[in-house]
Amino acid sequence: MISNKKQEIRTRPCPDCYICGTKGVMLYRGLQDRLFGAPGRWNLKKCSNSECGLVWMDPMPIEEDIGKAYETYYTHEEEETNGRNGNVKKTICRQFLRKLYVLFRFFTGLDRQWRRVYMMYLDHIKPGRLLEVGCGNGQRLSLFQSRGWMVEGQEVDQEAAIQVYNRFGIKVYLGKVQNLDLRETTYDAIIMNHVIEHVYDPVGLLKECRRLLKPGGLLVAITPNIESRGHRIFSFCWRGLEPPRHLRLYSVTTLKRVAQQSGFTKIRSWTTAANAGVIARGSLEIRRTERHDMLKSKSFALSMKASCLQLLSSLTILLDKCSGEECILRVIK
Repeated sequence: MISNKKQEIRTRPCPDCYICGTKGVMLYRGLQDRLFGAPGRWNLKKCSNSECGLVWMDPMPIEEDIGKAYETYYTHEEEETNGRNGNVKKTICRQFLRKLYVLFRFFTGLDRQWRRVYMMYLDHIKPGRLLEVGCGNGQRLSLFQSRGWMVEGQEVDQEAAIQVYNRFGIKVYLGKVQNLDLRETTYDAIIMNHVIEHVYDPVGLLKECRRLLKPGGLLVAITPNIESRGHRIFSFCWRGLEPPRHLRLYSVTTLKRVAQQSGFTKIRSWTTAANAGVIARGSLEIRRTERHDMLKSKSFALSMKASCLQLLSSLTILLDKCSGEECILRVIK
């Protein structure tokens, strides 16, 4: 326990499953934040109902304190640029690895899968009005804007929202979606990439998104898959756990349940291995060093191991459709 009480993240008990109300059983105990150094040790529980399987933190950070877990979050930083440290050898090595990985993705067909995921499976949809919930650094919104979409963002992180506006000139609403009082039936599409796992009330969020969508509008959400092959391999070192920011971790089944409880009826959910290499790279580093820096280049050996795991994950998902590293939820109003 850290000595500075002001930096502690206060918690509340959370023994029961958010979806079905069943008691949880201990999955992992005493986990630490291996990415951004937030204080505390954290337990994860899993719903004991075999038809559910939701995973969540117990105790859970109280909402008033969760901002302390984001003080050094990646949306506040710039990625390091080539040659930043003046090391020509390292710069050449990074460029070589990037080109090698691009070729690997192209020849294995992963590049097309990755583009579909990055476009939130809206790449074949006629452009309309789009809201990104948890828009982060705004890069995805900028891409959609360049393709003819009328875009807006939402963030609870003021610093990230300011950066998006200053960099791209895109309007970003600050605050929880449920508190913004936006006009109903406004958007043709709402997207959220790796957001729902951070949310205290996902049913409340999805209900509000349903209100904001036009009839026939789409909502697409992507989140780590707690039933993934990577989680089975790396256990408590799996990159997707990310305590204490990931409050709940979902599967295809639990995502569908949350969407149903939110009032949606036209629901699809599946998994993808498109980003398995990225998640494997983080998991390998956590297992080796107990730390993972998202913004720094990785070693050649680590990159090769991650690429092999990417290939294996892409093959595994052909046989086990629920084994991908990420779940996709796609619903129509």
